[in-house]
Amino acid sequence: MLIWCSGHVVVVLLVAALNTAPICTELIGLYEDSDLMEILNSGNFNDKVLQGNTSYVIEFYNAFCGHCIRFSTPWKGFGIQVYGWRNYVKVGVIDCSNEVNTQTCRNYEIMGYPTVRYFPPRPASSNIGIEFIRSFDIQIMKNFLIKMLQETQRKMNVSTLCDIQPFENGNVELDSNNILTFIIISTPNNRIAQELIIDFCPVEKVKIINVLNSNTVLAELLKTETYPSLYLVEDNNQFTLLASGNNKTKFTNTINTYLETVHMTPFSIFDITTTFYNLLFHKDKFLMPNDNTVYLSDLEATLRYSLEHEILSQSVITAESLNSLNSYLELLIECFPSNIITKKFIKLIWENTHLNKTVSGEKLGNIINNYEILLKPYVTKHTWIGCEGSQPIYRKYPCGLWTMFHTLTVQASTKNLKTFNGKQVLETITGYVKHFFGCTDCSEHFMNIATTIQTNVSSLDDAVLWLWSAHNQVNQRLRGDVTEDPMHPKILFPLKVYCETCHQNGTDEWNTTEVLKYLKNMYSAISLQKTLYNIHSQDDHNLIIPGKRSIDDNINYNNNVFDEEQWKIDVNTCMISYILSCSVLMILFYLLLVKKRCKKNKYIYFILGK
Repeated sequence: MLIWCSGHVVVVLLVAALNTAPICTELIGLYEDSDLMEILNSGNFNDKVLQGNTSYVIEFYNAFCGHCIRFSTPWKGFGIQVYGWRNYVKVGVIDCSNEVNTQTCRNYEIMGYPTVRYFPPRPASSNIGIEFIRSFDIQIMKNFLIKMLQETQRKMNVSTLCDIQPFENGNVELDSNNILTFIIISTPNNRIAQELIIDFCPVEKVKIINVLNSNTVLAELLKTETYPSLYLVEDNNQFTLLASGNNKTKFTNTINTYLETVHMTPFSIFDITTTFYNLLFHKDKFLMPNDNTVYLSDLEATLRYSLEHEILSQSVITAESLNSLNSYLELLIECFPSNIITKKFIKLIWENTHLNKTVSGEKLGNIINNYEILLKPYVTKHTWIGCEGSQPIYRKYPCGLWTMFHTLTVQASTKNLKTFNGKQVLETITGYVKHFFGCTDCSEHFMNIATTIQTNVSSLDDAVLWLWSAHNQVNQRLRGDVTEDPMHPKILFPLKVYCETCHQNGTDEWNTTEVLKYLKNMYSAISLQKTLYNIHSQDDHNLIIPGKRSIDDNINYNNNVFDEEQWKIDVNTCMISYILSCSVLMILFYLLLVKKRCKKNKYIYFILGK
């Protein structure tokens, strides 16, 4: 038996050592190739960004992040508007929620989502990029990109991009290589001249010069009254005013008119009005599960994504972040509603973090991956059921995280925990949100709400109610938002249909005593259902395949169902057995050698005589 156990451990450890690549989760993504931007991943990032000849401005995003979903619309619009600049700068995106890209996002120290960075052509591998402004105003992002391109051109020899630097000479001489030469004079904060220079850069034999009003010699010569103004250079230092005012379309049309006069093809600006993409979808009808049910599959999907992605997105976990991680793991050990194997899995992770001052995200990832292979800690297939959305971008992990947080507060209250009080449970949750939750905007809003914990929470029951109230505040804020699943509108819960007594005398006032009772009932009875059907198809690929475990579907899950006696052979026992087995083998080998030596000696004695 000892030998079998040791062999089993050796095989498992070898598999774990060789198979350290993360297991991929469902690929969601917010962008497609048709969005006119570069879809980056760990496989092409080096070739396209580090070895490419153009600058890049890249959004590192998380497909589960509500703010990322909102930001995807202006970002697509931005990509469309600068698509004509792709010979000089490309707009890219990389989905950090896809585990394939985890290492890349960790290498570039992406701590929150969305994060946007600018990279010059062929940046060094140690260059993590320059923070790029995020705005829902596309023109603000274009102006910032022009500023970045100007700085890159000043520091590097970017020969492919036309000169967008301010013209400092006081004398303009015509170049015989150009048929038409224009001057745009503007103030330092106005980027219309540089934007038009980049727009018209592909047009041969046309030159546009960027002049600032601080160029006193030309400013005096032009006698400009309105900035910006467009001039045609007809001869050396001979100018004709063509247009004035901060109207790019007017300037573009004017330049195109002159192109036609010299029989040149007018330059066409990409028509954003007909190409703009949005997040509207055809709403397929799903057989959605009862919102009143908590599924273990959702909880395990959340736990797995939390442990194997969000926490590991940090290259180094230290100080306050590490304290928050340890507290989070301790709360999971106490309150996560699963079997003793899952708790053992979480405890082994904690044993690798709680005594350290710093933890490497990459090394911790290998440890977690190895333990998952060794222990197989999950009861379900950890797929989304109650938190499944009507479209891939909706719900899932954010829904699962709320569900898990509610479950933890209820379990803590039901068990009357001694290791955590009400404030500490919520501080653990807020610590996770602050340091590990990928949606920066969501995290900031939640931390603002969390300022009320100290004055409103004094017991474990208070913690349950505080989190319920905070969740309703977030739902109210996001009602009608682009991140809202139309099949699952944001509501103040529980609805009267589920808990009529939770509402005072049929009004909108809450009866918190009844709400607390409802929450405890809801988050204590965990369903082991493992399937979700699409009513339009019953094909195998539309089913979540049930796990091959001796637990029936559609039964309530009790946190105390599994006794620790079920976990007879843990890792330490197997390792001890392995050592003992090796010792026995060594002893047997030694005795075999002694026996052979004895036989040899007897043979010699027989030949030579005693």
